[in-house]
Amino acid sequence: MEGAQLPDRGPRLLFSFNTATEVDETVKGCDGDIGGFSTVNFSLDSESESERIGRPTGKFSGHMRLDVRPELVGRINSGYAGFKTPVRSTFFGKITDNVYFHDYLALRVRAAGDPILHKSYFVNVQTVDQMRSVQVWQQALPIRRYDNDWETVYLPFTKFLPFTIGEPSPYPEPIDRENILTVGISLLGGKHGVSGAYELGVDSIWAANEGDLQEDSPGPNTCQ
Repeated sequence: MEGAQLPDRGPRLLFSFNTATEVDETVKGCDGDIGGFSTVNFSLDSESESERIGRPTGKFSGHMRLDVRPELVGRINSGYAGFKTPVRSTFFGKITDNVYFHDYLALRVRAAGDPILHKSYFVNVQTVDQMRSVQVWQQALPIRRYDNDWETVYLPFTKFLPFTIGEPSPYPEPIDRENILTVGISLLGGKHGVSGAYELGVDSIWAANEGDLQEDSPGPNTCQ
């Protein structure tokens, strides 16, 4: 009798941003949607083809502002912009990713724009339970490079914190790695009181384990 099949613990590609379709399907938002003045774009950057990454990539960009319309001062929060992957659905319900056997979320990114904003990027993960309740989890995206070049960032799943209505939950719990619904990146200039032009290149997002943590790994996204 054959033994039970072992789970695949190798790097697993979750999302890539190398085609117009992948980029156009993302969901974008910023405080400009409710009366602020920040802007947000997520476009396909063809210039990446001539760089060492060798293919078009997503470009999250815009202008971060902290002011709002006079009549909304004190009534809305300003200084944020973000994007996330789309919710994928079938006739049977929402499609989720199970990364239970992986310990890290990896992102291949390139920080440009005003360096004062580099410490204000955050990664957001949405999970959904059997009751179809959606939970948001967040962790800072630590940018190390300031030379407008690509880097790979590894985020331990154990460090993601649950958020409720934009605030940390008073009841910390481990992230549900079996039901990843969406992954996104936000720029929270209002959190740190910073503004300016921002730009973040995003190539791909994948799940990884300890043995995969190479400093400059391109990850499993090898399609050209």
